Amino acid sequence: MREEREIKSEITALRERVKELSGFWIGEAAAALHALEWALGKQEAPPARELGKSGSAFERVAANLTKLVEKASASKKRSKPVAVPTSKSKPKRR
Repeated sequence: MREEREIKSEITALRERVKELSGFWIGEAAAALHALEWALGKQEAPPARELGKSGSAFERVAANLTKLVEKASASKKRSKPVAVPTSKSKPKRR
């Protein structure tokens, strides 16, 4: 088994990577994070018992990842400069 430090760094890397992905990957990442957290002893039930249950740890992890992705998306939108057309420019004729 890997050391606790390695597992924690993998969890951090996975959370950072999910910020850049589409919503499809949130469920996949939630499953991976749950398994890693279970290996660390942070989750009580093993992933096989939690899979598909309503209100399970997967669901909570996925909800947290969704919030993380939304925050990252909102901050990207705010940080991009918006090009404003000037009234001085004239359209080109063909």
